[in-house]
Amino acid sequence: MLDRKLSPWGLGLLVFGVLAGSYVLTLLVFGFQLSPTNLLAIPLIALPVAAAVQLAVTNRLLNRQLDKMVRTQTLSLPEPSKRQPHRLLEHFRALLRPEGWLLAEDGDLLENHGMSLAEAPPLPEPGEWQHQQQQSWIRLTRGETSYVIGLTLRNDLSREVIQHFLHKLELDSQPATGPLSPGFGHSPRLRKVILASERLAQMQAFISNSFEHMPDGIIVTDELGVIRIANQHIEDWFREPMPSITGMPLTSLLEGHDPKDTPPWHEVISETLTLKESRTLDLTVHGKDFLVHFAPFELPEHGQFGIIANISDISELREQQRQHREAIDFISHDVRSPLVSQLALIEQLKRDPASIDELHLDQLRMLARRSYNLAEEFVQLARAEQLTEPRFYECELLAIVENARDSVYEQAQRKNISLQLIGTEDLWMRGNAELLERAVINLLTNAVQYSPEDATVSIHVYRAAHLACLAIADEGCGIDTDELPYLFDRYHRQKRSELAGTLGAGLGLSFVKTVVEKHRGEIKVDSLPDEGTTFTLRFPISDPML
Repeated sequence: MLDRKLSPWGLGLLVFGVLAGSYVLTLLVFGFQLSPTNLLAIPLIALPVAAAVQLAVTNRLLNRQLDKMVRTQTLSLPEPSKRQPHRLLEHFRALLRPEGWLLAEDGDLLENHGMSLAEAPPLPEPGEWQHQQQQSWIRLTRGETSYVIGLTLRNDLSREVIQHFLHKLELDSQPATGPLSPGFGHSPRLRKVILASERLAQMQAFISNSFEHMPDGIIVTDELGVIRIANQHIEDWFREPMPSITGMPLTSLLEGHDPKDTPPWHEVISETLTLKESRTLDLTVHGKDFLVHFAPFELPEHGQFGIIANISDISELREQQRQHREAIDFISHDVRSPLVSQLALIEQLKRDPASIDELHLDQLRMLARRSYNLAEEFVQLARAEQLTEPRFYECELLAIVENARDSVYEQAQRKNISLQLIGTEDLWMRGNAELLERAVINLLTNAVQYSPEDATVSIHVYRAAHLACLAIADEGCGIDTDELPYLFDRYHRQKRSELAGTLGAGLGLSFVKTVVEKHRGEIKVDSLPDEGTTFTLRFPISDPML
């Protein structure tokens, strides 16, 4: 208890009092009197003794705290040499789902499935993976015992990636690091301080890295709703620098983004702190949709409550919901409408078969073709949205454009429209030739459809730096300026098309843009009413050095 109640000066006075009392007791009982010099020595002795006692108590406390810190569980990964081989195999099987596996100890087979030790290659270096097509092998040492692990991976595109991942794992014992310096080896306390400091640094780095790499935005406030911690997502989404966010009231950050039909942010935050109840609300920031969850939590030491706000980006989910609603509307109206008309016409002809003539057959043919075209556009757009780069291959842009031109040649001939192709250079790119050709056909079909008779549609294929370019220009009616921002939206049809009775679902240009973006390209439109339209497509060349 001395270390908690007495300072060094107080302890010195206590020692001085004990020595002075001893002097008085000696004088009264034994009649022995010290000299003035000895009396002066009492305070000189008292202070060092007090300091020594205080230092001893402090050392005991420090040792206890250091022992406690050293025993604290570390957040760093276990050392590779301490990972048991049977646990490693269990984890490999859970993570990689191999087709076969094997575990052997000093040449004795412990566990296997579809593999044998006879298939193992030489494994001279412990901890080094050896790969033989689908099979991967490694030898591990644990003390005096040698283990062999074998895996048979799936023979697909993921095999090479998994083998590269295995190479980067450190699974065998590593050389121990030497002492910090010759003088440090004789100080157990210093070693404990260094070890405790390293573990605290590891824990802090682990928490910091985990916090920053969370998929959601995280905000932590104090008891007054002032932001004390925020991760990088918050800075990016709200476009506020981190120094400004830290110390800002949470209500100030959220002001101007109030959710619809709900209380303002200051009421939500104050109720979360005072009522200690979680809340979940929608949030829109700079055109992106988020879901915000507020949860109260108890702060350390003084028992007050702060807020943890979890902010999830649900923009993609909202877009999928919107597309789903549009698809249902499209199927329920645009697709069903011609089918209903066909059924009505068929029922009419069934009642009076003698009235069937060429006009009725033409009507049925038109309605059936419209239904087919609507379904085809919808299916093609779905295919384009599911396109991924692993399904790309080398294709040549000029050949794709020539095939697309040939596909619309008959349609152009009916209006005596000339399709002029300019370009002779082969421009190779990685992509899906079928969908690219379908996109070019859509653009050429539109150019022919909206051009007057005896017009010319020019098709220019050329190279610009490291880009393969395609420009399709027509002499048609053009596009109104107020229509341009919505030109590539799903189910959007121009007013001119509606007035002219041109059939379509408004999916063609949306399909073109989707295909271009999937190929990491860009599309540009230049148009003025009654002056024609030019669509320009640019794609990265597969080997720009050629």
